Amino acid sequence: MKKWKKTLAAAMAAALLVGSMTACGGDTKTGEGNDPGTSEKTGKLKLLGPASTNQHIKFEERDKYPVWTEVDKMLDEAGLELEYEFVPAEQYDVVIKTRMASGANLPDIVNISKLDNTTVLNLAKQGVIQDLNPLIEKYSNGNIKKMYDTEFPYARKTTTSPDGKMYWFSNLHKKDYQRKDPAPVSLTMLIRKDWLEKLNLPVPTTAQEYLDTLKKFRDSDANGNGKKDEVLAYDPAYFSGSIAQWFGLGSEITAVDVENKKVVSPWYQDGIKDYFRFMQELVEEGILDTSLIGAKGEQKTQKITENQVASLHDYNLATYNEPLIKGGGEYLPLMPLKAVEGIEPAAQVEPPFLVWQKYAITKDCKDVEAAIKFFDMIYSEKYADLLYWGIEGKTYKKDENGAKVFIDTGTAEEQSKSGLVTGNPLFGDTVFPRVQFANLEFELASVPKHKADNELEILKYKPYFVNMNNNYLAIPDDKQLEAKTKILTNLSTYSAELATKLALGQKSLDDWDQYMAELKKLGLDELIEIDQQLLDRYHSIK
Repeated sequence: MKKWKKTLAAAMAAALLVGSMTACGGDTKTGEGNDPGTSEKTGKLKLLGPASTNQHIKFEERDKYPVWTEVDKMLDEAGLELEYEFVPAEQYDVVIKTRMASGANLPDIVNISKLDNTTVLNLAKQGVIQDLNPLIEKYSNGNIKKMYDTEFPYARKTTTSPDGKMYWFSNLHKKDYQRKDPAPVSLTMLIRKDWLEKLNLPVPTTAQEYLDTLKKFRDSDANGNGKKDEVLAYDPAYFSGSIAQWFGLGSEITAVDVENKKVVSPWYQDGIKDYFRFMQELVEEGILDTSLIGAKGEQKTQKITENQVASLHDYNLATYNEPLIKGGGEYLPLMPLKAVEGIEPAAQVEPPFLVWQKYAITKDCKDVEAAIKFFDMIYSEKYADLLYWGIEGKTYKKDENGAKVFIDTGTAEEQSKSGLVTGNPLFGDTVFPRVQFANLEFELASVPKHKADNELEILKYKPYFVNMNNNYLAIPDDKQLEAKTKILTNLSTYSAELATKLALGQKSLDDWDQYMAELKKLGLDELIEIDQQLLDRYHSIK
């Protein structure tokens, strides 16, 4: 009890200290009279959020950046005068929990991203934060509705509470290709392209060919160090490694089959036993590096650096692995490989539509009309362009097809000197949400052709599972959340341990019925049922 009291006291002291520091140095958008053509009414708002962690591009120096000059004009046009309270990012978790729990002396708009949904909904029940829907209906100029109902309709589905209300605005991201097609990127198995070429081996097209190729890498000493140490880096404890999807399996204990609007579990899918047989063969052949199961990222990085990793799971467009390899090397992303007759291999993709972070209007907001004006400004195409792309001719240009592509303006340190930055490093994720209209063209232009070709193939590939299942599930109510939390506490541990031991051959597939009985006992069926309810509600929200 004493320890808890000391922690709370320290948190409150930190909150008060930071609050007093920011208030004293509190930079505001000084509205000493509006420029001609601006809104007649000045709406004063206080905003609270975490400070940017960029060491070189600092918000307090924003007046020297052209991109801020444009945002500043938008604030003038909206008739808004803002006061900013920034808390160091490393302290924000404690400070925001303390401030919101106290419910006193709150800002008008607050970044509550550090709070989980349950905490936020409890704050809403207590009246600490406001329901946004009636405010939008009464005061919005239409920008918010356009973004949430037309550009990002999935956002409302994932931020509408079980009581049908909406208590926070979010960061919104959409990526397309040729300005029309959604553009997911994949998480896949990467294989050493340079070793395939060195040994004159074809790109594998089936799971068995993949295994055989990895054996040849090892037996032929592909890395040339005189040792049989060319390995596969893969953790079979979870189904988020894309070899599982070759066998038609979902990407988590429960996974959303987006196309069929159905929640499935890999434990119940047809390819599950064949998947573990394949894992056992990889282990028996000495190909799968068992020392990396459950290992930290730096251990895998060390193996890559030492030129030992023949294959690993990562983004298909990733370019950060190659520079790590001593002596150089290239990774080729594989398309989903056929593993079992009668089962179509699935891809694992990152959705092109993302919703994250939380920004709320508090009960202490004196001018809710001004607060809605602020978010109307945020959810405008002009702001989205400034935040993500910056200024045409300075931080981005358009290619021959009219697609935006970034201009290389150097390192963050160089950008801080030239002022050529986009809005994101300057003010994104602080008190200013991010709205991003990204395009695939820029990413394709910045990666080798073999990676770009893979991405173009994956764009319309089916079937697929996603790596962010919660993107397709509505917010659970208290009863559903309590049940899910209780189930997952033990089920997640059992599932990971069982999958690992099956892959290592430490448990026999002959005892399958026993494992299924234990999974059911731990609540797998109930979890599937709850997630299906959340998926159904997600699709019912308009």
